[in-house]
Amino acid sequence: MYGITFNGKHSLKDMGLYVESKTINAPSKKKITDSVPFMHGFYDFSTVGSNGEQVYDTRTITVTLRIIAYSMEELHTVYSQALEWLMDSGKQKLQFDFMPDFYFTSEVQDAPDWDKFLKYGLLTVDFVCDPFKYSNSYMGDDIWDTFNFLTDYTQYTNTFEINETGPGTTVVMYNNGRLITPVINVSVDNMRLNFEGKTYYLTKGDNKLWGMKLKNGENVLHFYNALGTVKILFRWESL
Repeated sequence: MYGITFNGKHSLKDMGLYVESKTINAPSKKKITDSVPFMHGFYDFSTVGSNGEQVYDTRTITVTLRIIAYSMEELHTVYSQALEWLMDSGKQKLQFDFMPDFYFTSEVQDAPDWDKFLKYGLLTVDFVCDPFKYSNSYMGDDIWDTFNFLTDYTQYTNTFEINETGPGTTVVMYNNGRLITPVINVSVDNMRLNFEGKTYYLTKGDNKLWGMKLKNGENVLHFYNALGTVKILFRWESL
């Protein structure tokens, strides 16, 4: 038996509900199309505003939870507690026991079916989720137990010393997920970053740069103009 963690509680350990079944649906592409008379097919504008990046709609994850209750009173009590746990919040982390390295950002919008719970001890819950799942750890964290030999990279991301104000320091970052905007933390003002031909001006503290995204695979970042330290923080995303 295994459970899920949602809204700060574990279904089995805290609520007495274990996962009977699950369906993790894939998200659909967001398509923006138009056609004109006498043309074959249609024009696809889906990636015009996203600079060529495919965008996706939400995904639905359906989980059926089961309880073994010994009385009708217990059944009513658990159902009421489950409603508060599932419904009394906005978006929360949803994590499955069998998938310890990733979580979904989810919300329960519709109350689970009471009739099925009453008759069979089953609670069917629809989680409306962001399209991607997110890694629990930051890229480069040294967590050997969740290392995936098919997709992960071993790399150092904690603190880079920028020792020269002239030539600066080149940092190579690997991203094993989708396009992602990292948080770049610098220790001083007036640090500059050159990435793929564009110059970004960094201020002391956390910087999240609009339009600057790390692609899948190798990314070369060049820091210069100030002495200090740089940290690059991001969680990878996956369908």
